[in-house]
Amino acid sequence: MCSSVEPAVVMSFLNTLYTQFDSLLHLHDVYKVETIGDCYMVAGGLVRRCADGVASLLEPGEFDPHHARKIMRMPNGQPLQVRVGIHSGPAMSGVVGTKMPRFCLFGDTINTASRCESTCPPSSIHATTAVRDLVPEEPWVATGGVMVRV
Repeated sequence: MCSSVEPAVVMSFLNTLYTQFDSLLHLHDVYKVETIGDCYMVAGGLVRRCADGVASLLEPGEFDPHHARKIMRMPNGQPLQVRVGIHSGPAMSGVVGTKMPRFCLFGDTINTASRCESTCPPSSIHATTAVRDLVPEEPWVATGGVMVRV
């Protein structure tokens, strides 16, 4: 999209998209950690443990990449293609820096979720077996595994 649309149009589109995502955060008790380009990172269970955190994110109709394709189009007319990576596990968090302090997350859990997102087909959700085990009632489809570099 970036090669066929003016940068200001891309920025406006991402602002609209992220504003819609932001409006859903409180519904699922998740925290927006950061946005980097077209990557939108959220985390749950940072302040307090939430046993059903993953389940609430996956409630029917709450987050559906295919639904996003139907209701929103990119500025170049193409359907929106959202990729989602989900992993569950321990992470380290804290504020780093002094000139522009930022809240950051670190650890294997964050890296694994990132790899899930980067290897995910458009308009899909890649989840690890740790997530599958937390919400076994979801209609998961096995991919046979994905090789990722760690």
